[in-house]
Amino acid sequence: MPDIIPDPGPGARRRTANNTGRRGVNDLSGSVVDRGTTRADDPARDGVRLAVIAFTTFAAGLGMLVLGWMAERAGIEAWLGMGEFERPIGGTVVTGARMPGTMIQSLYEAGVVEPLFFAAAMALLIPPIAGIVAARPLRPGVAAPAAAARIAAGIAAGLVVAADVAIVAVTMSTVRPTVDDVVIGEDAWLDAIRNVAAADTVAAILAILLAVLVFRMPLDRWARGLVGAIAITAAVLATGTAAGSAGTLDFLQSERPVVVPRGWTGGTSLDLGRTPGGGMATIDRSLDAKPVLSRRISPVERITVPGTMSIAEVVAAPIPD
Repeated sequence: MPDIIPDPGPGARRRTANNTGRRGVNDLSGSVVDRGTTRADDPARDGVRLAVIAFTTFAAGLGMLVLGWMAERAGIEAWLGMGEFERPIGGTVVTGARMPGTMIQSLYEAGVVEPLFFAAAMALLIPPIAGIVAARPLRPGVAAPAAAARIAAGIAAGLVVAADVAIVAVTMSTVRPTVDDVVIGEDAWLDAIRNVAAADTVAAILAILLAVLVFRMPLDRWARGLVGAIAITAAVLATGTAAGSAGTLDFLQSERPVVVPRGWTGGTSLDLGRTPGGGMATIDRSLDAKPVLSRRISPVERITVPGTMSIAEVVAAPIPD
């Protein structure tokens, strides 16, 4: 059978021999790069990437530690009113890692019980989200925005400052429930703590969104620095307050050991932890016809642990007739 494929000629054969099938392309820097090959490793760039990864990991761990510290000091210990507890740093980090989930859970549960609360939260959060999407910051080499846009950004910056001041004022002046507000046999006191945690969560999210919005608006450097400092401070304070409220809610709903010290006949007692002096902190519910919730710190002794219960379950248990 005759060969029907035409001969491309000597010129085509030479081009084929010189070309391995990969066409040279130009990258963003204008250098010729062989398509299909990898660029040579850049030690400086690899070092920067490792530094970014290390810094991000360190910042995440430090953030969880700070959230856990705020949850324990401003939340749990403030609610109990028994002073400081002795906690390992690992436990504080674990507590901080649980705070974002507890915040979102409190917001969801409060919205299920009261849909208007969720609607109000969305009404507060949607405007800054829309502003973040629409705003364009000043960039070198890019045409400056119109004068109307600069004026609108200045007005928005003033509104951000006013909103941050209001957020801090409201969160710091909110009266937060303590153990003295507990009503045995009811659970309305826990709903009040959950509502406060949900409100603090909305305030923290709003403050964070406003801080991001400041750095997206076309403001001069001095204005961005001033307003940004105020916004970041408000976001930190609101987030710390939300961590304290969420820490209290998480502490009350977490299972704790039911302890029965030797010779103890006083009712249900839960182990809360250890004090710096080496004592065991407990919260007890008496077996009287009118039960009382008490707190005590006693020496660590031989105890029996028949099971686990949460403080919310102990308090909300019905009063026997």
